[in-house]
Amino acid sequence: MLPAVVPFVFYHGAAEWRIPAEFLALVEAEEGWKPYLLNFRFPVFDLGHIADHELSSHSRLRAWLMVAKYGTRNVAFAEIKQPLIEVMAEVPEDLLALLRYMVETYDDVGGDDLREVIRGVKPKEEYEMMSQFAQEVINKEKPEWVQMGRQEGRQEGRQEGRQEGEAAFLLRLLQRRFSALPEWVAVRVHSANPETLEVWGDRVLEAKSLDDIFAE
Repeated sequence: MLPAVVPFVFYHGAAEWRIPAEFLALVEAEEGWKPYLLNFRFPVFDLGHIADHELSSHSRLRAWLMVAKYGTRNVAFAEIKQPLIEVMAEVPEDLLALLRYMVETYDDVGGDDLREVIRGVKPKEEYEMMSQFAQEVINKEKPEWVQMGRQEGRQEGRQEGRQEGEAAFLLRLLQRRFSALPEWVAVRVHSANPETLEVWGDRVLEAKSLDDIFAE
């Protein structure tokens, strides 16, 4: 005996689902072959027709379905930001993965929006998670996110002084890029002025070694 397999389709497209909910409707085959082909019906959950609070009683599934639901909808992020924060606060362990999905899918999510979401779910990890985002997009060669990360470092620097904020952020990027750092790196970074730190930070994208970062 084979175990029963019941397929489900969770649809989050902007347009209404209009395809018949059976397998053969998705198969391109000659009419004469269809009596010999496997066919089955499947339930379709069109997320656009389901109220947010009815998406699921399971907190983790509800958070993921809600984030997916609004990824293709023409709704300003400002209108759904607070409801998203509330559902993500129920599953803080999934926050980083949910934010990654939002960054790749949502058109109008900026650095300030991400910062506010993190602050609403994991306020103590705001700076660390923003820095992690900056490093991840460095690996994808998206320099606009480096600027976002640098702005986060500058925000921290307003509390401790611009120079210390820039230095701390640059060291964090260097550690993530090159792992363990020689002692001279921290000394040199902390002794540099903000303009020099910015030049070095711009080189992180292209540098293959620490020598490339600090070249005169």
